[in-house]
Amino acid sequence: MPRQLSIALIATLLFGVALGGVAEAKPEGTLTVAVATFGNERWLPNLYVGAEDVVLKPLLENLLNRDAKGNLIPMLAEKWQVSDGGKTWRFQLRKGVKFHNGAEFTAEDVRYTFSLMAKEGSANSLAPEFRQIKSMEVENPHTITIRFERPFVTFGNRVTHGLFSSMAYIQSKKHIEAGEQAAERLPIGTGPWKFVEHVRGDRIVYEAVENHWRAVPHFKRLVFIKVPEVATRMAMLRAGSADVVEVSGEYVDELKKVGMRTLVMPNVSAIWIILGGQWPTKPSYDPKVPWAQQDAEKARKVRMALNLAIDKKAIMERVLGGVGTAVGTVNYYPTDPWISDALLKPVAYDPAQAKKLLAEAGYPNGFEVTMNLTAWPGRGFLPDVGEAVATYWEKIGIKVKRRPVDRAIFAADFRARSYAGVTLAYAGPIIAPEPWELFQRIAYTKAPVHLLVEHPKLDQFIDRLSGEASLAERTRIMREEMGPWLYDYMPGIAIGATHSIAGVGPKVGDWPLIPGHMGIHNWEYVTRK
Repeated sequence: MPRQLSIALIATLLFGVALGGVAEAKPEGTLTVAVATFGNERWLPNLYVGAEDVVLKPLLENLLNRDAKGNLIPMLAEKWQVSDGGKTWRFQLRKGVKFHNGAEFTAEDVRYTFSLMAKEGSANSLAPEFRQIKSMEVENPHTITIRFERPFVTFGNRVTHGLFSSMAYIQSKKHIEAGEQAAERLPIGTGPWKFVEHVRGDRIVYEAVENHWRAVPHFKRLVFIKVPEVATRMAMLRAGSADVVEVSGEYVDELKKVGMRTLVMPNVSAIWIILGGQWPTKPSYDPKVPWAQQDAEKARKVRMALNLAIDKKAIMERVLGGVGTAVGTVNYYPTDPWISDALLKPVAYDPAQAKKLLAEAGYPNGFEVTMNLTAWPGRGFLPDVGEAVATYWEKIGIKVKRRPVDRAIFAADFRARSYAGVTLAYAGPIIAPEPWELFQRIAYTKAPVHLLVEHPKLDQFIDRLSGEASLAERTRIMREEMGPWLYDYMPGIAIGATHSIAGVGPKVGDWPLIPGHMGIHNWEYVTRK
């Protein structure tokens, strides 16, 4: 290097240090991501349901985040204190954070967002939990205290960015109050990406915020494309028209053969088959549904028969490419401290016994059932799982009607509990570290949605665990009481715990991911190769 150029470069670097550090390179290029579904493609806190994470997280932020070890760390809140045994949570907010329209983020935005989430008619799956809030006191523009009637010891898990289904995103009070329809057309947040374009069912486009308080993205544009077929997503990755694609385990070898990288997020979703209709106190309950009938003994025999008819290990190997572990209990993982050998053991594959139990339950010739083939955000493999299960059931005389349904359409069904007699493959994400926290959102008589079962015994477990301050005691309850009850009652068909996988093209460099997070995320930290 010529001496004059060297001196000039040193001078430039020293000038950058004097200003507080060397400025990072400006964002460049476009990162294109092909996913199976966007969710319900809504933007306001009371309108998105619970799995739109992949497309909302670039735009919006939460009070807290998670580090590489899974610990809660600051985000929009710099500090927080918990008192009164979990009844009081006080958050001190970060100063100087701006929404994308230039307005300052304050405690009033937090109070407004949480109130909107909790209001009657809200579609947000956190609504019942946020309705437990007794009061929200704005002490000053950057301090808010949230009080509950009873202890809510894991409330921090509801306001964290670092887990899938982070539905407590903070939004601008003034922007929404100026007109909800306009706010839906042009959403804003505090995230490192700002909204550019949304073509429903096709694409969502974001642009980097170059002076963002937390992280300036390496790419200038982030483009999400909705591509339901995994084969098409794979072709796009090979052709270079997509840089990141959602895939399932059976495509890992194919990716390697064409020289593409894979990102594996281990043990992040628990797969089970939902047996719709197990909500006996709701108006849409149908006593004619075989597995939800009023005769509890016969109903359980049907559920057991549907379990025995399926080879879970074969599905894990052949459909999911061996990436994961077959388990015996819904929403329990092989690495959990509350798992046991008994809860880990899958129900054996025994089609002969399945037929016998069906006959004992009054269905010697089987019955008709609908299997929804529905892809969920971050879980594009689920229609393949549903198809495999349908094939197994047909071998024991069940007549299965396949029905491809987009997740955005089905979202209305699971909110309204209007799919009695319908089954579908589902993968419960780790929306919080402990299994009851997911059940509180999807398997609770007070929950806004239904994706497993409603039962007074499960309600009792959820109520006890949500107010139990001792992690050791919660662990004991989950291992010795709730887990065995789930295993015995068998509300659904537990398939196993699986990994999320993304195929990555040559433009993508380093990509730090948060352990336990199912969805592809942290877009602002993805470097250019």
